[in-house]
Amino acid sequence: MPAAKTTASNKSPGRSTSARKAAAGKKTASRKSTAAKSAPREAAAVKAPATKSAPAAPKKGLVHAVRSRVSRKKTSSPFGGYRKRTMTAREFAGSLYSLAPQASMIYQIWGKQELDPGFREELMLAVAKLNDCRYCTWGHHEWAYLSGVPEEELAHIENMDPEGFDRSKWVAISYVRALVSANYGEVSPELLQELREHYSPREIEEIELVARVMDIANRGANTWDAMLSRFRGNPANDSRLLDEIVMSGVFWSAAPVVVLLLAREAKRPFREVWRSMVDYVTDYDETAGDKAA
Repeated sequence: MPAAKTTASNKSPGRSTSARKAAAGKKTASRKSTAAKSAPREAAAVKAPATKSAPAAPKKGLVHAVRSRVSRKKTSSPFGGYRKRTMTAREFAGSLYSLAPQASMIYQIWGKQELDPGFREELMLAVAKLNDCRYCTWGHHEWAYLSGVPEEELAHIENMDPEGFDRSKWVAISYVRALVSANYGEVSPELLQELREHYSPREIEEIELVARVMDIANRGANTWDAMLSRFRGNPANDSRLLDEIVMSGVFWSAAPVVVLLLAREAKRPFREVWRSMVDYVTDYDETAGDKAA
């Protein structure tokens, strides 16, 4: 019996040693597997500080967003967009309707020459320059010259130089420009008061009517130019093609008549006067391009 116990005791330690070795092998494999799995995490943990330590991109605030938006608008057209004041067909019809009650005064100003023609043309030239209308600037420069206004005085208007005028005329020129700029709203009370010191209520009404008529003509001609600009790939943001087509038709219905009247008044051939207009408006564009550059 003691021998049997000894044998059993001798076998038991042998089996225990083998089990321990197997368990040790499993633990070693487990450690290797755990180490292999944790290696990417440790690598990521090592790389993480580098990512966090990199300088953060500056936040784009409201100012940056606005600047980016403006920049996109400016670069949408290589020419920066057609910016002259234009007119829709509906606005043109409404303007004619609003002028209908003043037809009698229009006749008195242009037909009966109740307002001095030279003074009238100087006012119209001042408005045309304000609206940057190349056709009307040419036309009313010519009409003013034919009405007896010297070239030197016309140059003062185009350059907006007050030294070339007496005070009463300069106040009227300043008033029509301020009136059109305000879209026939309120102007400076001081300017209006000074105007009343030089002109009667009837004369002021005529001055305002001259400014209104010229403004309509300017914007109509500018709308024809807007269509030309559209064909060059530089459309106006606030103008539609349909309105440009309609107003171009109006412009080309009136332009030959105006040139014909100018040719008769100047006693010059129609083609010569027409060529003068073409040369002027072409040079006007080139001069404007030089200034923009």
